[in-house]
Amino acid sequence: MAVTKEKIREIHETLPKLNCGFCGFGSCGQFARAVAEGKASPFGCRQNPWSGYRISEIMGVKVPAYSYGYQPASVSRPGVSSSAKALRKEIQGLSQSVDDMLARIEKLKTRKQN
Repeated sequence: MAVTKEKIREIHETLPKLNCGFCGFGSCGQFARAVAEGKASPFGCRQNPWSGYRISEIMGVKVPAYSYGYQPASVSRPGVSSSAKALRKEIQGLSQSVDDMLARIEKLKTRKQN
């Protein structure tokens, strides 16, 4: 797949253009180029993960109809417990992970300012 300026531009137009760096790149333009070159996931934008669907279309990549763990009620998922207690525990674990990531980001911002 050839990387073209047009493809990079289309991907960049899909992004929120906040240049937040949460994707791991310095700007949305750098992220767009990395995706076009196959060096980053189309779903790497943390400000708008849903843009990954549009980016996948631009890249010609098929994505599953049900993402982010969503499945229709009629489809059972092996290994997934639906009990309230298990879900609460999973949410607490995810919440702790997010808190840890945010703390690391704040630490990096403090280092950058010094």
